[in-house]
Amino acid sequence: MAADVPAAATMQQRQTTAQLQASTEADLRGLNRALSDDEKAMVQQIRSYLQQSRTADAEGDTQRAYNLALKAHLLSTELVKR
Repeated sequence: MAADVPAAATMQQRQTTAQLQASTEADLRGLNRALSDDEKAMVQQIRSYLQQSRTADAEGDTQRAYNLALKAHLLSTELVKR
């Protein structure tokens, strides 16, 4: 965590990250159709981003955690649209 980032901003980012992670997990649980090989690969990538996001958060790297959660969320949103 950077020293110049206010604690309130860090807390807000962690909350947003958690919301993105939860929304992404809900998207994945909501997939009730057969997936193509490409879509299965997307799911694996999404899960990888989520795991990396959680690890970064646990290590105190809130910006990286947020970025990874956002990538996972954007991919899951795209997958659900298909």
